[in-house]
Amino acid sequence: MLDDCSVEKILEIRKYIEALDAISSYEVYRWLISRGKQLNEHSLSEERRVEENRVTQCQADLYVDIEAGEFRAWSNALITAGYATLLADIFNSVSLDECTNITPGTIESLGLADKLSMIRKAGFYQMVTMMQERAFSVVNTNEGR
Repeated sequence: MLDDCSVEKILEIRKYIEALDAISSYEVYRWLISRGKQLNEHSLSEERRVEENRVTQCQADLYVDIEAGEFRAWSNALITAGYATLLADIFNSVSLDECTNITPGTIESLGLADKLSMIRKAGFYQMVTMMQERAFSVVNTNEGR
């Protein structure tokens, strides 16, 4: 079950996307690009950009993993980096235990996926699944101690 913090974060982002989309779908892309520029300030380290962390269904280079106790990502494409930043913000707004409850269906409520091309959408949802799996792995490892 998602806590109020993650639901609130998703609703906040959805309202923002809806407001931008009411102006123009182009504004949603401009916003994603601006978010993508922010990713480089706190991106996944080069050492963690390995095949195991690569989002293979994304046309651009996109990597995601947990580093220094939080989700981080890196992409060479600004729109992709934008949605990666968005997803990292959502997953980092809750505990790792709560991250295990965030699914592609949860993220669907953002209303962003229908604005993405098929190839971007595939990468977007694969990234969500990878983040959920990473959280689950860490939670299970910590419980085994």
